[in-house]
Amino acid sequence: MHLVIVNQYGLPAGASGITRHGDLGAELVRRGHHVTVIAARFNYLTRDSGSAGASAVETHSGVVFRWLDTGSYRTNDRQRMRSMLSFTLRSIWSGLRLHPRPDVIMASSPHLLVGISGIVLARRYRVPLVFEVRDLWPSALVDLRAIRRGGLGHRGLELLERLCYRLADRIVIVPPHADRRVREMGTDPRRCVHVPNASQLDASVSAPIPDTLKAIFAACGSREILLYAGAQGVSNGLEVVLDALDHLRSTDLATYERLAVVLIGDGGRHDELVREASERGHPRLYFHPPIDKAAVPGALAQATLLLVAFADADVYRYGLSPNKLFDYLAAGRPVLLASRLDDTPVSEADAGWCYEPGSGPSLAEGIANLLALPPDERVLMGLRGQELVRRRYTIAVTGAQLETALRELVGPNG
Repeated sequence: MHLVIVNQYGLPAGASGITRHGDLGAELVRRGHHVTVIAARFNYLTRDSGSAGASAVETHSGVVFRWLDTGSYRTNDRQRMRSMLSFTLRSIWSGLRLHPRPDVIMASSPHLLVGISGIVLARRYRVPLVFEVRDLWPSALVDLRAIRRGGLGHRGLELLERLCYRLADRIVIVPPHADRRVREMGTDPRRCVHVPNASQLDASVSAPIPDTLKAIFAACGSREILLYAGAQGVSNGLEVVLDALDHLRSTDLATYERLAVVLIGDGGRHDELVREASERGHPRLYFHPPIDKAAVPGALAQATLLLVAFADADVYRYGLSPNKLFDYLAAGRPVLLASRLDDTPVSEADAGWCYEPGSGPSLAEGIANLLALPPDERVLMGLRGQELVRRRYTIAVTGAQLETALRELVGPNG
């Protein structure tokens, strides 16, 4: 079977960022399939456009990546919209020159224009179309005030969302309850198959953490470390960290004094977070740029608690399946997760604490309660999280789930 994945933000296994399709693709290659990913050269997380003269076609872990130049951007502005439009057109052109012929096309959100690429290519080759829902646009855009509810942009994107669901032969959902949204948009949710994200950390290829990050951990001294590693955009809602520290400083000075916070990453809100943190005067809040994926296990091992933050948005009622959640659980540390749902992996495994998204006092309560536990109990929390990941959230498990879904479309000989 030759699977072609169209995802503007696709990255190879081991890269800094969301490597879902690099990892799943490598697993499918290991199972005897051929995988091509059509993606943009620009990495929105690291803001890297690659080196000049780099090849337009590269192979990583057996997965062929066809890199497209679509321009760079810093925030959710017109430059990003132009990049999306450019990717849509270029991915169609690139996809029309594929060899060997694809057996199935998978178009992956978040942005819905990629659905047009998938539809065109699937029709051209007369093969099944899989539409993958990773982030629910335009619902997320409305909740995060990127577009106006009921406005022309919102209505246009909803029409495109409905079209993607209706024309897809199968809908792969990453948020566990996204089938509810599919039903709301008039498509039979029985066409959905849940393939969650999974842990991508591989201790066998771990690398030392950078000296600059070692210096930060050294500065933390004997304090308990709350660590976040990932994007720092509007959807991540990291302002809650500042609010939680404010709350602890005013209501629980003992916990505040024994805590240090380390935020690793970059994104559209990074500069504002750094500026606001300085203004609020939290001396043990540290920022560090993104690090290589191979260095992440070593960084997570330095933490006492790990944070998965999201903004307060109604769209998250459809569930959460962020990469970092499973990486954190695999690291064997208690996790603080922003969620109002009662069926999260954290709650299922009793591997941490769920706090109210956007609520500094709620996060502060979670921090204080976890740090008040005996160290042995926190160790048990970490072990329960690791066991859940081993059973259900590894690339081998999710790769098998995706392979099964694809074989149902292309037949057992695909």
